[in-house]
Amino acid sequence: VTGNIWTIRRSGTNGATPAERLAGEGAISSFGVDPSNGDILMADLDNGRIRRLVGGVPTTGYPATLGETGLFADLTDLAPNPGLVSYDVNLPFWSDHGLKRRWFTIPDAPGAMTWSRDGVWTFPTGQVWVKHFDLELTRGNPATKRRVETRLLVKTATGAYGVSYRWNDAQTDATLVADEGVDIPFTINVSGANTPQTWSIPSRSECLSCHTPAAGHALSSNTRQLNLAGIMNSFAGNQIELLRNAGYFSNTPESPNVLPRHLRPDETAFPIEARVRSYLDVNCAYCHQPGGTGAPAVWDGRATTPLDLTGIINGPASNNGGDPLNKLIVPGDAAHSIILSRMAATNGFTRMPPIGSNVTDQTNVALVTQWIGSAALVNRQSYADWRLAQFGSATSPEGEPGFDADSDGSDNASEFVAGTAPLDGASFLRTAVDAPGGNVTVSLDVPANRSAQFETTLDLQTWTLWDIPGNQGLAAPGGTLQLTGPKLGPKQFFRARLREN
Repeated sequence: VTGNIWTIRRSGTNGATPAERLAGEGAISSFGVDPSNGDILMADLDNGRIRRLVGGVPTTGYPATLGETGLFADLTDLAPNPGLVSYDVNLPFWSDHGLKRRWFTIPDAPGAMTWSRDGVWTFPTGQVWVKHFDLELTRGNPATKRRVETRLLVKTATGAYGVSYRWNDAQTDATLVADEGVDIPFTINVSGANTPQTWSIPSRSECLSCHTPAAGHALSSNTRQLNLAGIMNSFAGNQIELLRNAGYFSNTPESPNVLPRHLRPDETAFPIEARVRSYLDVNCAYCHQPGGTGAPAVWDGRATTPLDLTGIINGPASNNGGDPLNKLIVPGDAAHSIILSRMAATNGFTRMPPIGSNVTDQTNVALVTQWIGSAALVNRQSYADWRLAQFGSATSPEGEPGFDADSDGSDNASEFVAGTAPLDGASFLRTAVDAPGGNVTVSLDVPANRSAQFETTLDLQTWTLWDIPGNQGLAAPGGTLQLTGPKLGPKQFFRARLREN
């Protein structure tokens, strides 16, 4: 997990010399010997390669201090130099109660990012992301916070690399951390009790275990994280719009009004399942997705994947802890839900994520626990459950997803998502439209565990998402979705796009 490769040299009867670090590479699962010349070979599980251990002289060339990087004009208040742009995210990755600030820069002026609605963004060679960490010595008291670490992630032509800087005791500058990383002990006052906490600065190989091509290298630079209001270079507004207006994209993003975003655990107006899915996306999906480093790839943590296709619900794990009742998530059974056990390091399981965290995220442990016991999850129907209930058979041709059993123009898959009766041609979703004055109000009854977006057109040929606030397609708890916006013409038509979450 740490990616550190060590050697111990035997020294006769006196035992062995102290361990010496040779190199760093994540997910080395075993070692072997090249029979042709005796070289040491290594199985790299993440990249599917056999690597050879060779000698060499390291030439890093990294600045020795944060001040020498030239990123900040003043380290006293972390005032950035021109070109270093601050940003924020909807849902921070859990970092042991660390308080974070973020910036990025594209030093090469013609360079630009390529935006994607649901996929990873792509970035120009040379782009740099900066993440700074403070830690409160008395939890909940901002006056006690101390600077701990500042991390840099750099995009290269073939991938990315990361380095970290550790702040000195005087809090005046930060020094480059060695390749292998470092653990820093703290004593934190938690509700009046002195509590030990270890802050881990990751090794450079650990950085690349998470910042992978499948995850887009920069984990916080995507639509669901950056679609929020913020201030960039003294301009206030939606961050995606600000980036677009400043020329940071090679393509044109859609309006933020119709783009998704991640949800925080305390946003109780949204279903608990949607908040859990945001947590899993941010904290797990960088590894647990197709092409990710979570091996074997038995589940998909991305919020864009419908729950039934994630492999999470009653899904087998690569390690069930010796109990066949243990599954990834068991509805109604927190004790046998492995994802929760890994989050909380309980029931004999080690913690996940294994990198960058030593303290349990109690808020999201409680959130996931509540979700597992919720009626919405326990009573949730998969398509297979729904098919059996509606057609009385799991194999009849009339129950196939693409079959239109009642000849109403909607196949069974659409009826399942809409919550309508597949054997009743009069059962279908109705989009209601009311147009008093200069506005128009559109409403739709949306089933639970679904999300809807309204599309509009003036000619019944070119349909576009209705560009008004609230039309982001975020998950609804079930009930009526109603949006109001200005009329675009004397004749305006609407339809709804419904999806399973």
